[in-house]
This record gives sequence, C-alpha cells and structure tokens, in this order.
Amino acid sequence: MSIKRYLAKRHGAVVLPDCGDYDIHSGQSNPAIFVRFADEILKRKLTPVIWEPFAGHTGEYVNFSRARHAGVRLWAYDLQPSDVRVLRFDSTMYGPPQPVGGVFFHPSYFGYMFCDDSNEVGFASNKDEYVRRIGKTVDIAGGYLVQDGLVCAIGSSYRYAGKSIRMDLWYLDLFEKHGFEMDDVWISTPDVVIVFRRK
Repeated sequence: MSIKRYLAKRHGAVVLPDCGDYDIHSGQSNPAIFVRFADEILKRKLTPVIWEPFAGHTGEYVNFSRARHAGVRLWAYDLQPSDVRVLRFDSTMYGPPQPVGGVFFHPSYFGYMFCDDSNEVGFASNKDEYVRRIGKTVDIAGGYLVQDGLVCAIGSSYRYAGKSIRMDLWYLDLFEKHGFEMDDVWISTPDVVIVFRRK
C-alpha cells in the first residue's frame, strides 16, 4: 500500500466547496464531489457514463439531475431505492448494463445500516467481512470500466464500537489489490475522496 504517496497527495489535496443541501447523516455526499468527478470523466474523454452501485435509500435521488447537467449518463443501483429511477439491484452481484468511464463509489460505512436488507454491506460483522463485501463490487467495477476509467471512492475517518475506522486506508489497500492505482485525492470535510484509475 503506497501510504507515503497517499499522504503526500492528501496533504496537497484540493478542498472542494461545501455546496450544502445534503444530509451526511443519511449517507449523502457533498454535491461538489459528483460534479467534480463528472467533469473529470469528460475532461479525460472517457466514456461519459457513470455507475453508482450504492445510491442510497432516502428521498429523491439528486445525482440524476447533476449527471444530466454535466452531460453524462448515470446508472444508479440500490437494494431498497426510494426513487423509481434507481434500479433495485445488489451491486455486489450485478454490474451496469454497459461499459462506463467512471464509478461513483460511496457504500454504507462499516457499522452503519441504512436499510434492513441483510445484503446491506454495513451489516458486516467485522472489517474482513465488510471489505470482502465491498470488494465484490470493486471486482465487478473493474470488469465494466474502460481502460484508464476512474473510481471516485468516498470515505471518512470515524469511531465505531470504540475503534478508529480509517475508510481511506481500507480503500487504498482494497483498490490496489484489485488492480487500480491512486490517481488523485480531494477533501470534502469530513470525507476524503480518493480517485483511483483502472490500469
């Protein structure tokens, strides 16, 4: 795991503006992250399609309008979607219906459950099981991403059951083991965004 390179990137990372109008406690992310990622896909002339395997379960899913404004197509999956445009699929088993230029990766964090489906990744009983579950989705993503395609992995540091959880370091190890390399790091407090590139 290239910790030194990651820490150097993080030290000089772009801090994204807080756009507001989202609820981090419901598992939502700063809208600026998706917008920046879509712009990156287009700037690099990758296939203008994004797959979001963990779209969330609360209310209207606003990334569709963000994708439309950015000029990219979005495929969004969730176990218990609350928006009819989000497809009801388990993304640890199924990938998107076409090749994609990017994957917007924001699963439920370890220890956090946003639905009562037993396949919810947050239901994992320990770190190894959690990493194994989300690793299935990373493996699927690698099969659908075009060459040099990007993953925007959103994570945070927090405490759970008295232990410090470093999602950023979990991601770094997991994605490197699946053949990705770190491309960039952005900050959107309290989240760290690691952009990985498919080799």
